[in-house]
Amino acid sequence: MAANLEQIKTTIQALPPVEQESILRWLEEKREQNGVLNALSSPPPSHKSLAWINENRRNYLGKWVALDGGHLVAVGSTAVEVYNAAKEAGVQVPFVELIADEEPDSFTGGWIS
Repeated sequence: MAANLEQIKTTIQALPPVEQESILRWLEEKREQNGVLNALSSPPPSHKSLAWINENRRNYLGKWVALDGGHLVAVGSTAVEVYNAAKEAGVQVPFVELIADEEPDSFTGGWIS
């Protein structure tokens, strides 16, 4: 049975900092191999971009999107593909994001008695 994301996070948090750093480096290498280049780093999302993502998340799960404010400019399977399409569409600095499952409810912590 495969571990879910929360189980993986808990396992990583329990590791010593040196091993956590090793995992971070590995993830960065995988990210580059998957076409997410540092040169494509997006600007911080605007309120309009975040609102668009929240309203349209379910329709684009697992896809890369490029937004210009609250407007969808491109959709694709890699960040490079989407970034290039947004640039070709004339967007100077597109916001490129991988649409993942909905954000979990925030956790405030506390004790159960």
